[in-house]
Amino acid sequence: MKISEDRKRENRNQIIRAAVDAMTEKGFKGATMREIARAAGLGDATIYNYFPTKEAIVYAYYEDRLEEGAERLRTIPDLHTYGLREQLQTYFETLLEQYLPDREFVAGTFGTVTFSLTSDYQYLRPLRLRFFHVVKDMFEAAVTAGEIPEQAFQELTCQCLWDYFIGLVHYWIRDRSEQFQNTTVLIDKSLDLAIGFIRADLLNKALDMASFLFRHHVIARLDVFQDRMDLFRGQREGMQRGKRPDTGGEDGRQHSEE
Repeated sequence: MKISEDRKRENRNQIIRAAVDAMTEKGFKGATMREIARAAGLGDATIYNYFPTKEAIVYAYYEDRLEEGAERLRTIPDLHTYGLREQLQTYFETLLEQYLPDREFVAGTFGTVTFSLTSDYQYLRPLRLRFFHVVKDMFEAAVTAGEIPEQAFQELTCQCLWDYFIGLVHYWIRDRSEQFQNTTVLIDKSLDLAIGFIRADLLNKALDMASFLFRHHVIARLDVFQDRMDLFRGQREGMQRGKRPDTGGEDGRQHSEE
């Protein structure tokens, strides 16, 4: 029997919720697809119509949180008046707030997700793309407003912020301070440093300097090295041409006696 798209979405969400509860109680390895399916009110085989593995369910949880985080940003009416620092802080704090009800689950799975093996990149890639999409929009708005210079290496900057976010979540997982005050302080101080770095355009300047040194020094040294190699080859070929051929054997001895 064909089911509606709404029902499919509901089933998918029920599976994710059941998996979070089961893995919180028993751990990732202890939870089984069968008990997740039954907790979601589905047949043992039906769950595989939605997710092929437990890993896929876990990644779907984080993908949904990133999408919901972006949606919550869109509901802030005056977000466009925020500076880049305030927008990034709002985004990170929004994601942490979404993780809060499932903090034990996040503590048990976030490391596996973010330090994924290559075989799981098909699941990790959508997470990174959703994150990058939000951050790129923030950067483009900041460049348009003249808050920061044009980002020649925006992809690299976004990757750095993705790595920063991963580290931030791991810190938050271990934060035992009241209302996670230490995490709040970390965000304040680290974003101040990051935005100062971006506004000063230090990354572009550092890469420009590296490019200059490579062009004018490394490549020049390679030319000198190539010249020396050519000289060495010429000397070796000259030595080989100057050698007398080996005429050993009986024919050689006979020729010598004559």
